Amino acid sequence: MLLTKYRIMSNESNFLAGLVIGAVAGAVAGLLAAPYSGKETREIIASKAGDMGDDLEKQYKKISKKIKGLEKDSIDDFKEKFYDVKGALKEKYAHVASSVKDLEKELSKKIEDLQKQAQDLEKEASKAV
Repeated sequence: MLLTKYRIMSNESNFLAGLVIGAVAGAVAGLLAAPYSGKETREIIASKAGDMGDDLEKQYKKISKKIKGLEKDSIDDFKEKFYDVKGALKEKYAHVASSVKDLEKELSKKIEDLQKQAQDLEKEASKAV
């Protein structure tokens, strides 16, 4: 999902770069092939530059809005993943803690059994002497 958003931003950035490059190329071509006088050409260029400025401002606002949305989504995605991992870690910790308690009980039982066997062996040894 996040990659798709970056691709959208990349596509829009490419579009914006293409728009600027196209506008500059168009302006240069227009100057070279202008059928109008210098004054008329300058007026046309000023008008087109104003239009291009408006278009660039619209694209800037659109991209800015998407970036802000991406930041919010990224933070929300991070929080969701963080809480998922946190929950999984709690479950694993509970499982490990339970396993450790079971092992502790088992070892305690074995120690008691070994101590009892050692006492029994001592009693048999003392009887044999």
